[in-house]
Amino acid sequence: MKKYCRTLLLMALAVLPLLAHSDPLGVPKVTDWSIEASSAQKAHKPIMIVFGSDNCRYCDDLTEQVLQPLMNSGDLSHRVHLREYKINRAGKVVDFDGLNVRSRVFVSRYQIFATPTVLFLDPKGEIIGEPIVGFNNAEEYRTLLNNAINKATDSAFYRTPKITSHVQ
Repeated sequence: MKKYCRTLLLMALAVLPLLAHSDPLGVPKVTDWSIEASSAQKAHKPIMIVFGSDNCRYCDDLTEQVLQPLMNSGDLSHRVHLREYKINRAGKVVDFDGLNVRSRVFVSRYQIFATPTVLFLDPKGEIIGEPIVGFNNAEEYRTLLNNAINKATDSAFYRTPKITSHVQ
């Protein structure tokens, strides 16, 4: 029995670090931005990327105090195609044009120098509006985020064309 308990304890200790680095937002990990762009375009939503890093206290605060409550309420999923991207990720990712690019090249293209940074992109990977860099307090951030989402959804690409009727 002691051997069985010890084995379970060792297995739990081996899995614990993996759980600590799980995606706090619960959004899919991105390996192909061209697929994300296609999904966002079909849904007629801008892509919202939260650039974060491991062991970033401000990233955790942003997630816990702002993003997670907004996701739980459904407010974000109805307005944006939300994805998270860790800037310290190694390897390659499929870019918006379908070509492989190194992760660090993808991150440097958007001039990410601090985490968290939130960007809004169109399906071509072009930035819509100003980035939101850093995190200070939840109330102020909610206002910044709401304004940024409104601007992104009001951009020319996402603006719904006005329908005029010709009644005779």
